[in-house]
Amino acid sequence: MRLTITSIDGPQQLAEKAPLNAELLREIPGPDRPDYWLAALDPPITVLIDNHDRRITHLILAARWLGTAIASGANDLPLGIAYVTDPSLLNDSKLDFGKCHYVAIGVGSDASDGRPAEPLREFLAGTIGKAFGLGHRRDK
Repeated sequence: MRLTITSIDGPQQLAEKAPLNAELLREIPGPDRPDYWLAALDPPITVLIDNHDRRITHLILAARWLGTAIASGANDLPLGIAYVTDPSLLNDSKLDFGKCHYVAIGVGSDASDGRPAEPLREFLAGTIGKAFGLGHRRDK
């Protein structure tokens, strides 16, 4: 599955690189939950970590909200984003937090169909907006 991260709430140097395109390679269980995903960036990015330029080729992604999942058809899904900083993680069967660097929260959508994902513009007018009394109601 291909995923496009359309917006990023994190370091400016990363946020400016959005949208990011990634190929989900496999699910990888972590010490706290079973549903992290290893993703290959296309193209890789260069970021500053600890005052050194680092070429980032892979990310660890996780759905941010309880009851949501990274899956086909996902649209405007809030995600936790971490850089893979130790390439040995690519061959590991379990996620080791020491081999990645948590960096940001983003919003991603399934891009497997080849259509470019649009950045989220009306966050509170969607599903969560109903909880705040915003957006259009379909039951009226």
